[in-house]
Amino acid sequence: MQLKLLLIIITALLSLAATPVRAVPSPLAAPTSLEVLGEDYVSPFDYDVVNALVAAGDYQALKEMYSQFWNNPTAAEYGFCETSQASPLTNDAYGAVDDLNRRDSCCQLNAGQNQCSNLTNRGGASVGFCGEYNTCLRCPYVRDRAYSIAFACAQQGADGVFRSGGRWMLDVAGPGARLILYHN
Repeated sequence: MQLKLLLIIITALLSLAATPVRAVPSPLAAPTSLEVLGEDYVSPFDYDVVNALVAAGDYQALKEMYSQFWNNPTAAEYGFCETSQASPLTNDAYGAVDDLNRRDSCCQLNAGQNQCSNLTNRGGASVGFCGEYNTCLRCPYVRDRAYSIAFACAQQGADGVFRSGGRWMLDVAGPGARLILYHN
């Protein structure tokens, strides 16, 4: 009985000392129209160097170059490698991502159930953007994250061929928003 009374007193004292915590709304609300996120984004990469390293097949140097995204994940951005023998060739992935250089906005315009839009294809590789309908990102922002997947996730298979696959979570573009690099 004394132990029960002591536990009640301790619980009461601790509850008096507790500080209530409120959830703070995120300042990064998901866009509801064709608002383009990442307007002020400037790529930190010299694409002449990227192109030369790809031409030389130096995926290790590219992996190190793009490691700044993987080594410093944030709550709003982080990646997952999902490379397998079924993944697209890394060279095809590079080509698909490189096609984004000719576009300004990369939008998710599929109102269907999966809410993913294919942004580009090259060979057997595709880059997709999944998230809320009518969400757009600046293509240079998408390009750097998709290159990051292609190079950081590059794995050489038993056949000697490099393949890449994975996803980049973009909570800044809404809950569950992500870029995907996959075999088409």
